[in-house]
Amino acid sequence: MECDAAVILIKSNDGKLLIIKRAEQKGDPWSGHMALPGGHRDGQESCEETALREVKEEVGLTPKNIQFLGIYWPNNRKDLHVAVYLGETDSTDVTPDNEVAKYFWIDPKDLVDQGGRYVYSGYVIWGMTYRIIKDYLSARQRSSHQFQAVDQSSLEE
Repeated sequence: MECDAAVILIKSNDGKLLIIKRAEQKGDPWSGHMALPGGHRDGQESCEETALREVKEEVGLTPKNIQFLGIYWPNNRKDLHVAVYLGETDSTDVTPDNEVAKYFWIDPKDLVDQGGRYVYSGYVIWGMTYRIIKDYLSARQRSSHQFQAVDQSSLEE
């Protein structure tokens, strides 16, 4: 599988999802946005290795039971293919690095869907992150046992 970047939707034992607020950084097109931990692929590492490395760097966690969810892209960069994984963690002890301004363990029932975006405690989750969470929650409702991978690279928006 090819990807340019990778992220992990991390689920805690009590079903909460880890969402980060990216730090404000000059030159970062997603600066200050709500997101999933992850980042760009280095060299020849696999997409899963990228996701695990980036999550460890950004939030200090090593998720387990990694499942591939699909390939997504940001709304403003359809040429940027992001591998998305689901992972579980026993620990909610996050150690954010300088790329993370804040982090939240969010119960999905606390996300207010406003059609194309979620709002949580005044924060807006939109774009690719919204689509990933929306797809995950929809699939979880359909089946608590299996999530079908989605390859959005061939879909029209």
